[in-house]
Order: sequence, then structure tokens, then C-alpha cells
Amino acid sequence: MKRRRRDIERREFKRLEISIPLCLKLLGISGSPASINTEIMNISPEGIMIELNVTLKDGSLLVQEGEECIKLIPYLVLSKKLVELEMTIPQKVEKIKATGRLIWYDLGSMESSYYFQAGIVLEEMEHQDRKVWKEFVEKNSSTSAVVRASNMKK
Repeated sequence: MKRRRRDIERREFKRLEISIPLCLKLLGISGSPASINTEIMNISPEGIMIELNVTLKDGSLLVQEGEECIKLIPYLVLSKKLVELEMTIPQKVEKIKATGRLIWYDLGSMESSYYFQAGIVLEEMEHQDRKVWKEFVEKNSSTSAVVRASNMKK
């Protein structure tokens, strides 16, 4: 399931580089699911990519969430884990929710810190949330195409 960064570009769907606030909750664990506030790195109609900064403490890789550290990495890398997603669409009042499945990850280091990147396919969404998501992706895809085309003329 682990993929190297260079393999990410071989994906089937083109991705749109955009930052969107995200609240991620881990499903299928005992107790109440830990939630992590982060941002989406890029999107497609079918999925998202996230990146989390992690730290190494006492031999464990941890995600810092507020004042708490969460042992997120062992949970996510075991197999295709389910996560609950709450995305805040820019210029919209509402948040949209989805259940996603982790389909790839990349864990690495940058200088003195570590990163965890993951691709998440959007599996379940309410009909209205799916409609809002697809409209948002399509609108931003066409805007990006216009920006790219105008930059190419210069």
C-alpha cells in the first residue's frame, strides 16, 4: 500500500492543487474516535490527498493535535482503514461529510521532521454533499484550466 512520491503522478485521475480545511476522524477503533484538524493538499472528484506533520517520540511516530499527541500512524498503515471526513468548502457556509478509505500512504522525513501523506478515496457521501463536492471540483478545475492557459500565452 505504501507509494513513493514519484508514483503519485501515475494516478488515474488528475488532481487539483487546493487547500481545504479538514477534520479527520478515525473509524473502527475502540473508544471515541480521535479527530485531527488538518488541510487537504489536493482533490479530485473521487478523492483527496492529505499531509500530516509527525514527530518521533519514544520510538513512536505521533501526530500533534492541539496539546495532544495521537498515535495515528500505526492505525492508518495496517490496512485500508476507514476515516470520517468533514470538509469546509471555501465560500460555502456548510461543511460536507464523507466516509473515506485510505488507499495509499507515504511516510518520510524532511530535515528534522517527518511527514505522512495519504490518498483517500471518497466512498460514502450524502447525495447533496456529493453534488456540492462535484460542483466545487468542476468549478475549480475549469478555473485552473483558464489560469494555466493564460499563463501559457505569456
